[in-house]
Amino acid sequence: MNSLRNRLSLWLALVLVAAAALLATGLERYPRDLVEGYVLSRLEHDADLLYARVHDAPDTAAAAEAAQQAAGTVYRLPLSGHYFRVVRGEFSIRSRSLWDEELPPMPARSAASPGVEAPDRVARMSGPAGQALLAIERTYPGDPEPWRIVVAEDVSQVDEAIAAFRRWLLAGVALALALLLWVQRRLIVRGLAPLESAVDACRRLERGEAAPVGGRAPAEVQPMIDAVNRLARHQAQRLSRIRHAAGNLSHALKTPMAVLAQAADEAASRGEAALAATMRAQLDAMRATVERELNRARLAGGGTPGSGFEARAQLQALAAALGRLHAARGVSIEVDAPDARLPVDREDMLELFGNLLDNACKWAGSRVRIALRHEGATETLVFGVEDDGPGVPDALLADIGAAGARADESRPGHGLGLAIVGDIVAQYGGSIEYDRSEALGGLRVSGRLPLGEAIDPAA
Repeated sequence: MNSLRNRLSLWLALVLVAAAALLATGLERYPRDLVEGYVLSRLEHDADLLYARVHDAPDTAAAAEAAQQAAGTVYRLPLSGHYFRVVRGEFSIRSRSLWDEELPPMPARSAASPGVEAPDRVARMSGPAGQALLAIERTYPGDPEPWRIVVAEDVSQVDEAIAAFRRWLLAGVALALALLLWVQRRLIVRGLAPLESAVDACRRLERGEAAPVGGRAPAEVQPMIDAVNRLARHQAQRLSRIRHAAGNLSHALKTPMAVLAQAADEAASRGEAALAATMRAQLDAMRATVERELNRARLAGGGTPGSGFEARAQLQALAAALGRLHAARGVSIEVDAPDARLPVDREDMLELFGNLLDNACKWAGSRVRIALRHEGATETLVFGVEDDGPGVPDALLADIGAAGARADESRPGHGLGLAIVGDIVAQYGGSIEYDRSEALGGLRVSGRLPLGEAIDPAA
C-alpha cells in the first residue's frame, strides 16, 4: 500500500475499531455487574433477615413459621421468582413460592481452612418453570450445626433488558464508529490536500502550464510547497532564456548567411559555377540545421502557459488551411477527432500534425485522413495520419524521420518536417511508426503520446 492517505486511514481506522471494541465490551459488562450487584445486595439482606429469625426461634416449628413470615409476601406466592431454602443438618425449610419444586444444589466449593469463615457462593441456575435464577448461599454459625441459607431471584427480565441494552449499545457504537471513520477520512484528505496541489502543480509544470501553488499549508508541508513554487519560477525563467537565446541566434545568423549568399551569387557571375554551387549547398545545409535547432529550442521552451489543444476544432481549422494551400491538386483532408480539450500544448500539437498533414498532402493523390483518440484508462493520445499517395519503399521506411532524409528529391523541402515530428514525439516521451496504409495505400504514420508526462530534451 503505497498511498500515504490510505495508509493513515487504515491505521487510524484500526485504532478507532480497537477503541470502539474496548468501549463496547466495557459498557456491556458494566450494566450487568451493576444490576447483579444490586440484586445480590438484596439477596444478602434477605438471607441475613432469615438467619436472624430462625436463629432466635425456640424450636424447628417456630423457626419454619418465623422464616415464612420474615421473608415477606413475595416468597409465599407460588413460582413468584423469589425463593429460599434454610438448612441445618437434617432440618430444612423451603419457601412456599417453590410450591412442589426444589432449588437446584449450589456448585460444590473447596473446603475452607480451619478457623476461616467459608465465603459466600454465588451462582446462576435454572429454577422452577425454566426461570433463570441468580442465587447466593451464605453460611452462619449455629448450635450444634451451622445454618446454610440459599436465597434466589428470577433475573430473566433483567437479562432481557441487558440484551436489549447491548443491541442498542452495539448499534450506537457502530454508528459512532462509522461517523468517526468518515470524519477522520475527511480530515486526512483535507490535511493532505496541499500535497495534492503540489502534485498537480508538478504535472502542470511538465505540460508547460502556469504552476504556482497558492495558499498556506501546514508547517510540515509548506517547505515542499515553497520548493515547488521556486521550481516553477526557475523553470519559467529557464524557458524564457531558451526562447530569447533562440531568437538571438536566428537574428545573429541572418546577416552572415545573407553575406555568404551574396558571395555565392558574385562567384557565379564571375564564372566560378562550381564554387557557387558548393557555397549554396552549404548555405542550404546551414539553413536546414538552423531551422531544426530553432524548432528544438521552441519545443524545449514549450507553448503558451495554460494552453490546451482543442482536438477537433483546431485540427479542422488546420485541415482547412492546408486544403486551401493544396487546392490546385484537389486534396481533401478527413478529420476524425474527439470534441475535447487535451492536456497538451496547442503549439506543439499544431506543429506535429501540421508537419504530418503537410507531408501527406504533398504526396497524396486526393485523400488524406487523420484520426485521434484519447485512451482515458492509460491517459494516452493515439493518432494516425495516412494518404493515398505512392507510399514509401520498405527499404526507406527505417530512415524516415532522420534530419535531411527525403524519399524524393523532386518534391520541395529540406526533409525537416518529419524530423521535427520525431522531436515533438520524443519531447512527450511517445512513440511513432511509419508503414503502408492498408485503407488508402500510401504512407501511414501512427503514434502514441502519454499525456501530461513531457520529457525535457535538454535534460
